[in-house]
Amino acid sequence: MLETLEQTSEYQSVLVSLRRVTRVMKGGKRFRFSALVVVGDGQGNVGVALAKAPEALLAIRKAENKAKKNTIKVPIINGTIPHEVFGSNTTSKVLLKPAGKGTGIIASMPVRSVLEKAGYKNVLTKSLGSNNHINLVWATIDALKKLKTKEEYREILTAEYKEDEFDKYYQASKSEKPIEKEEKNEENEERKKFERKNFSKSSKYYKKSR
Repeated sequence: MLETLEQTSEYQSVLVSLRRVTRVMKGGKRFRFSALVVVGDGQGNVGVALAKAPEALLAIRKAENKAKKNTIKVPIINGTIPHEVFGSNTTSKVLLKPAGKGTGIIASMPVRSVLEKAGYKNVLTKSLGSNNHINLVWATIDALKKLKTKEEYREILTAEYKEDEFDKYYQASKSEKPIEKEEKNEENEERKKFERKNFSKSSKYYKKSR
C-alpha cells in the first residue's frame, strides 16, 4: 500500500504499509493499527518508523513524528549512490548499485519509497530473501547507513595508517625491553662473581690470620 500523505513541513512522508493487528487480552481481543512510514526531504535526509495506535490516523501521525526524530544523512553523488552496498535485516537482504542518468529507480515499492524520499534518482536494486515490507525497508536503511564518500574513506585510511605506525612503535618498544633485562642480568652476574671472589679471599685471609 503506497499513499502520499499531505504535510506542510519540508519533509514529505509516504505510507508504506497499514495493517490491523490484534492483541488477545483476558476480556477479549483488542484491535489496533500498525503503520510503517518513510519520511524524507529529498536532499539526503531520510527516516523510517513503525508505530501502533487504536486509530489509523493516529498510528500514521505517530509514525511520522517518530521517523522525523530518527532521520539519517546519506550521501548523494550525481543523483545516485557513491558505490555498491549490501544491507540486511532478519531474513530480507537488499543490494544497491549505482546507475547512470536516465535509468531511474528500479526497485520494489518498499525500497523505492526509501530511495525516493532520500533524494536518489538513478539506482539499481535487487531484493533477496523475504519480501516482507517492513524487513525490506529496514534492510534498505541498513544499506544506506553503510554508504561512504571518498573523503570519509580517506579519513578511515589515514586513521588506520596512524594506528599501524603506533603498533610498530609499540612492538619495537616491547622488543627493546627484553634487551634491557638481559643487560641487567649480565651486570648482576658479574657483580655476583666479583663478590664471590672477594668473599673467598677475605675468608682465606681470615683463616690464616687465626
